[in-house]
Order: sequence, then structure tokens, then C-alpha cells
Amino acid sequence: MNSLTQTQINQLKALLQQLLEWAQQLDRKKKPGKPQHWFDSSLFSCHSPDLADYVLDSLRHLDHLQRQGDSLSVAARQRLIERLNEQVAALTLAFRNREVRQQSHSIPRTKAVVQQLAASSQQLYQQLSEYQQFENRLLDMVRLAERDNSSEATNKTLALHARLGRCRKAINEVEQAIQQLESGYRK
Repeated sequence: MNSLTQTQINQLKALLQQLLEWAQQLDRKKKPGKPQHWFDSSLFSCHSPDLADYVLDSLRHLDHLQRQGDSLSVAARQRLIERLNEQVAALTLAFRNREVRQQSHSIPRTKAVVQQLAASSQQLYQQLSEYQQFENRLLDMVRLAERDNSSEATNKTLALHARLGRCRKAINEVEQAIQQLESGYRK
């Protein structure tokens, strides 16, 4: 492969332009754990945390080959073509690996979210059960207080009814939270 035809150069340029668009999209996401240097320093002349810089490096090599290709020696042209070939192979592998990594990360993340929602639901049902038990105890206390006709019993009954009202309000809030959580499952 001593030289590239114009068709091959155009195809390579189109591929690199597509890789550049993808790289720019990835670079905009700025996720933690992003590599500081994507590739071996002998393969690319740049050292950057942005993948687009490496694609631009390949585009510069291709542009140099296109403009200066005829004036380069056969050995220099061959080295440039081989370097471009290695760079394109490394870039496409990096994108392929990145896609696999993103897919493998999204599965555990989804599983973790589902587990968290299930735990939240379980906690809400547990809380609802506790509040309902407390409501039953308060109702029993109200019944007992209503049997006593003393003035202290009347004040106690009023206080118990106030507590019962707050308890029922809390039960209602938990029921609404459960309903919202479950309607979120169905969406």
C-alpha cells in the first residue's frame, strides 16, 4: 500500500469527519474518570483529555498526505499511510470500547435504580404499617377516654383526637407517596 487513491482518501476523510462528530459529542459530556491521555504517545502527536484532538491529529496527517503526497519519498509516504492506518484503527477501537463500557455501565445503574425504588417502596409500606398500628392504638385510647366522664378525660379525649388527626394526615401523605412511586413504575 504505497499510495492511496483519491477515492480512498475521500472515504478516509469522511470516516474521520464522522469520528470527529462523535468525539465532540463525547467530549461535551465531561464525565468523571475520563482518561487524561487516550492513546499511546508514539501513535499520536497530541496528549489531550479530549478525544476530538486525536481525530484532528489524524485529519492533519491525512491533509498533509493529500497536499504533500507526491513530493514525499516513497518511504515517507508509506510511513504516513501506515501511521494513518494505525491511528484510524485505534480511534475506531476506542469508540467501540467506549460504547461497550457505556452499555455495561448502564445495566448496573438501571438495576441499582430499580433496587433503590423497590427499597423506597418497601420503606413506605413499612412506615404505613407502623402509622396504621399507631392509629389503632390511638382509637383504642380514644374509646377508653370517652368512657370516662370526668373533665380530665374530656381534655385527654380532645388531645387524643388531635394526635389521631395528625396520624391520619401522616397516613394520607405516605399513601400518596406510595401512589406516586407506583405510578412512576407504570410510566
